[in-house]
Amino acid sequence: MHPRPTEPQAPALTFLSALESGHLDWELFRHFPEQLPTDRKAGDAVVAGVETFMRDRLDPDEIDLTGQLPDGFLDDLRAGGYLKLRNSARIGGLELSAYNTFRVIEQASSWCMPAGQMLAIQAGVGAPALIPALPPGPLLDFVNERIGGGAISGFGLTEPSGQNNSWPGMTATLSADGAHYVLRGSKVFTGHGPVADLLPVAATEHHSGGRRLCICFVDTSAPGFEVSSPIEFTGSRGLPNGALRFHEVRVPVAHVVRGEPEDPRFPELMRTAVMAGQLYFTGAPAMAIARLCRGWSGEFVARRRINGLPLGEYDEIQRIVADTLAEVYAMESVVRWSLLESGPGDRWFERLAAKNLLVRTAWRIVDRTVSLYGAEGIETVPSKRRRGVPPVPLERRLRDARGLRIAGNVDFQLDNQAGQGLLARFYLTAGTDPEPPLRPAVEPTALSLANQAHLRSMADQFGEFRRTCLDLVRRYPRQSELFAQEHRLILLGRIAAELFAACATLARAGGALDDDQQALADVYCTAARHRLADHWRRLPDGSGPDFATVSRNWLAARNASAHQNRM
Repeated sequence: MHPRPTEPQAPALTFLSALESGHLDWELFRHFPEQLPTDRKAGDAVVAGVETFMRDRLDPDEIDLTGQLPDGFLDDLRAGGYLKLRNSARIGGLELSAYNTFRVIEQASSWCMPAGQMLAIQAGVGAPALIPALPPGPLLDFVNERIGGGAISGFGLTEPSGQNNSWPGMTATLSADGAHYVLRGSKVFTGHGPVADLLPVAATEHHSGGRRLCICFVDTSAPGFEVSSPIEFTGSRGLPNGALRFHEVRVPVAHVVRGEPEDPRFPELMRTAVMAGQLYFTGAPAMAIARLCRGWSGEFVARRRINGLPLGEYDEIQRIVADTLAEVYAMESVVRWSLLESGPGDRWFERLAAKNLLVRTAWRIVDRTVSLYGAEGIETVPSKRRRGVPPVPLERRLRDARGLRIAGNVDFQLDNQAGQGLLARFYLTAGTDPEPPLRPAVEPTALSLANQAHLRSMADQFGEFRRTCLDLVRRYPRQSELFAQEHRLILLGRIAAELFAACATLARAGGALDDDQQALADVYCTAARHRLADHWRRLPDGSGPDFATVSRNWLAARNASAHQNRM
């Protein structure tokens, strides 16, 4: 894959380094990332093309009703080049930057959610996304050949027992002749599973020395591969998804990437690729929903009067509209900070945090828009057409948005993983990393007085975050003991993410010299500070209700009752 002008390979400045130091240095945010004009122009052309492509071929209302994409749609995607958004021109790819890929998927999702997510699966989590992580050799040649030929791909990760077990239940056993791995097991909720031609899957190799994680690139025409059931969701109706069964599926050894012994983590480059893929699959559709709701809110308010007064003149309506405008602005800021001017290994925390920030913010926006619309907010499109009112598909987007919060792993578990990742870094430095010297906060004069106050609040919380993490790792020398306190880690992950979003928003406003953008940042940061204050208040300190006893007693009684009923 060719280097892209918006993605230099040198390490980028990171929010994470500032958070770990406990000092918010405004120099980190002084130059907010901007897309290069040449890259913007290249992206604009593909965004315009995919908009025309989707509108010409898809009726999103019909797809939502039937749960079916039209015949021939996959062939049309191949012909349009949309299955190779980021790949090299050598295999027919469009060579888009990470940010332009996000923009294209957002545009497609704004017209038809399942179609946009199909682009995201292919670009973000399937074999095309893993090409940069593969070393030169037979596997890279094989994947390039298949993707160059138009193969559909996905990634088989989730199993019937759940996604968050450390080791996959699917097994990969080396054949007696050493030429193949034999796969046995099942996968569920696999995007593109029913239509995939080439499917990387995660499996565990058990051998005399222990275990290894294996990423096996499966040709789905191989004997023993079976789509046991298509899977349908309340949102994203029409998205190809399935439960898969692997019965003695043979994969050439050369088509398997093996991890380190007793390490269940993906190889480093694959982790960074999948992290960006989460933003494509969930973040870009979330941005599409947020922008749609922003537009629909304006249209609804403009056509309504209550007691002779335009709806937009009411205090609470003004707050609803302003919150939505500010949250879309913040979402844009988070995406630009995460994807512009950074290489695939940079800003890993920002990209991890961005997923939840985007989907949760979109959920607040769509929920708020439903309230604004009242009964129209949950009325179906056919019903609206019968009544002769604008057929805004808001209830469909409500269903789509809720699904995004669990796609790519449930939101609270991602917060937990973020908390673990942050604390693990403090474990490495506790006792050896001296307290940073106190330095006066830099007050960027480009920010309004209100936003300078927000910045000072964030700077104070940077210091408090560092002190909190250091105190925790010193009180709990064993990581496993601290990591068992999941809710505490979840809250730490959310605090860090909220600080990142607020800082990215302030950084963008600080470079804009625009009163409207200053006002949007003020609205967003005011709400963010309320959320942060709540997270800090609820950070467990060993006191409070006995959740464990309440839960265990109820579950024990329920299980005892169920046992008696079976007898």
